[in-house]
Amino acid sequence: MASDPPSSQPSSHETISPTLKPLQLSLRLPASPQTTIHIHLTILTTTLLLFLTTTSPTSASAGALSSLGSFVYAMPDRLQASNTLSTALYTRDSSVDFTTRVAKILARRTGMPVYVGGSVDFGMGATIEEEVEGLKGVIDVVVAEVGKTKEEKEREGGL
Repeated sequence: MASDPPSSQPSSHETISPTLKPLQLSLRLPASPQTTIHIHLTILTTTLLLFLTTTSPTSASAGALSSLGSFVYAMPDRLQASNTLSTALYTRDSSVDFTTRVAKILARRTGMPVYVGGSVDFGMGATIEEEVEGLKGVIDVVVAEVGKTKEEKEREGGL
């Protein structure tokens, strides 16, 4: 009696652990405590996938669904470290500048290609300082999470 060759497909009673662990974070802006930036971050081995949006009870879209926003791809330039290449895959005039800035800074700081989707809305009366504060907050949180993940992978011998 010949035995069947082992199957490469898992049997129905085996569980497969997920390989992606998206992080969902949020941060409030000190100058605008009613505005919250929501971050959905997926850290892959070679790429970052980041989605950003804001909520505020005083914004024009309070209680409504926000638009998709812009979607930007950025990657570090291997030949010139200070340069970052980016392209907008989908644009909305209201969010393309902020989303592109986030993508370029993260690509440069992490050394990884980055996909960023952003529908961040600081409101009609937002100042430049509030926007810069939001940008800095997002960058700091994402870079810290990427650093933690890299350290964990190195401890496990995965990177």
